[in-house]
Amino acid sequence: MSAVVAATVLGGAPIATAAPATTTADPSSSIDPILRYGATYALGTLRWHQRSVDVDYSFKASNCRRLYAYGYDANGKEWPGRSTSLHCNDVSTDTMNVPVDIAGGAVAVVLCFRDETDKHDLVCEGYAHP
Repeated sequence: MSAVVAATVLGGAPIATAAPATTTADPSSSIDPILRYGATYALGTLRWHQRSVDVDYSFKASNCRRLYAYGYDANGKEWPGRSTSLHCNDVSTDTMNVPVDIAGGAVAVVLCFRDETDKHDLVCEGYAHP
């Protein structure tokens, strides 16, 4: 096809444009109820992604404690957890990324406090994907 013919044929055709891709924000939820064990507590936000959950936390340790986070998929499988370092009588604020590397990601996250030996869960609380 000659350039003149191509320009005439294409010149009258509407230009197809794709609509801009829209993305919805990843949902978030509060650590509610607040995880509490005596004077130790954690509060914050869970940010749910496609294959992980970010746990944005503020953690006050009374005595020596660790905060653990475990993700669960739709089949009930527990994925490897993440934890803070051992904290003793202090306050820390940070983010833990908890991978649940499966389509759809986590349906729930469980947060737990462990004692100073890192062997015993003191209290756990589950949080469902909103």
